[in-house]
Amino acid sequence: MLLSFDLVLLLSAAVVTHAAPPTCYSRMLSMRKEIKSNIANLEAKQFTKRCVSKLPDLHIDIHNFCVISKLRAYLQAVEKVTDRRCQNVLQPTVQLIRRLYLIMVVPCKAELVFLTDNCSALQRKASTTT
Repeated sequence: MLLSFDLVLLLSAAVVTHAAPPTCYSRMLSMRKEIKSNIANLEAKQFTKRCVSKLPDLHIDIHNFCVISKLRAYLQAVEKVTDRRCQNVLQPTVQLIRRLYLIMVVPCKAELVFLTDNCSALQRKASTTT
């Protein structure tokens, strides 16, 4: 009887923790991770690597104020891609980047804490880590 009560309590706690809505910060971190993974997957395949090579490097540091302009520049570069197959391949990642950009500039803007505005740091990190 005691064992089953502990099990119910444990399962209830698990449900409650998963029911809590994500904060803007945690949402941005998970989106950043997913974007980074998507880009790495695109760079790993021969055909999609060609598509990604046409775009600027993208390093997403959500604590750097310059990330907003970096995301905007990346989205503008994607709009200039004329190869239809590349557009189709890039679309899921681009939609995720667009969503991240939109939540950073609209609903989550008040919650963001930028620790730096060093745009060159994003450039250096992009060339070394992406």
